[in-house]
Amino acid sequence: MKKSDKKFLAVLLGISFILMASGCQKAKPAGTDAVSSTPKPTQAAVSGETQDTQEETGKTRTVSTVMGDIEVPVDPQRVVVNWYIGDVLALDLNVVGYYCWSHEAMPFYDRMMSTTAIENWDQEEVMSLDPDLIITYSEDDYNTFKSIAPVLVVPEGDMTSLERVLFIGEATGRSSVAGDVVNTFGTKLAAAKETLQGEAFQGKSFSINEDWGSASYGVYYETGSRGGTLVYEYLGLKKPEKLVELVEKTGEGRGGLSYEVAADYFGDYMIWFRPYDAVEDAPSEYEKTPIWESLPAVQAGRVITVPGNMSGLFYYSDILSLTAQLDYIVGKLDETVK
Repeated sequence: MKKSDKKFLAVLLGISFILMASGCQKAKPAGTDAVSSTPKPTQAAVSGETQDTQEETGKTRTVSTVMGDIEVPVDPQRVVVNWYIGDVLALDLNVVGYYCWSHEAMPFYDRMMSTTAIENWDQEEVMSLDPDLIITYSEDDYNTFKSIAPVLVVPEGDMTSLERVLFIGEATGRSSVAGDVVNTFGTKLAAAKETLQGEAFQGKSFSINEDWGSASYGVYYETGSRGGTLVYEYLGLKKPEKLVELVEKTGEGRGGLSYEVAADYFGDYMIWFRPYDAVEDAPSEYEKTPIWESLPAVQAGRVITVPGNMSGLFYYSDILSLTAQLDYIVGKLDETVK
């Protein structure tokens, strides 16, 4: 086992201990996580002490958040969620309404369809669902909805995907469930890293791109969304050098490249997204250009094509999406060396 994997498992054990001790840490969303491959230690773990930031009184618990201490039901029964739908469903909380994009390839799509899609994120529609807890990434939502139900604000960027689900789990009395889903992901991640130590992948670079068409944005590069969180932050795979230079120069982790220059930024392995709104799974416009067949990754059979009907799998970076993305990507990479 590699040193980094041992470190990962050690942190998971630390998390289990912290959860058993009922400690609480502060919590980020999907798509653009700037994360490390493991959850950060809590303040208690750093100091070597167990530190409670939650107190239970009667039927509520006090949770420390960016908006101050709030009272949250000990066992929430009717949850409304903005964006963090995957985290909430991973914790087996009862969702009565969600305000976010849905797609049939999402690993929790059926459960989303069994509840209510919120059309307008406003007081009237949220109130009609009679929630006892509202979970959101936006600090603005706190004042908008606090008269309806307790509002648990978890700002985007404050936490990694794993830290976030652990935080929401502790806040809602689902610490054990949160620990289970994190451990499942950790076990799969360690096995995937072992697979990627194979000779076929050593020293290779990986790019993530989506074809938007020559009349639109050209070929988009991604480093956070479209699986970037998993590929670069958790699996620790290498970006193409020119892509690294571009991101450092522009400060943008995603952007469009013209058809004429896009090839300069492709990796030895390409994760290639076809348009999500394509009527059928057919080659995209760029794949029909003379450039495509000349690409080293195409010639070597190192292209993982993600058809439009699978795009929803890579939309979020919650724990359920990350786990399903891991299975998909590793399975496709295995196929390239068989």
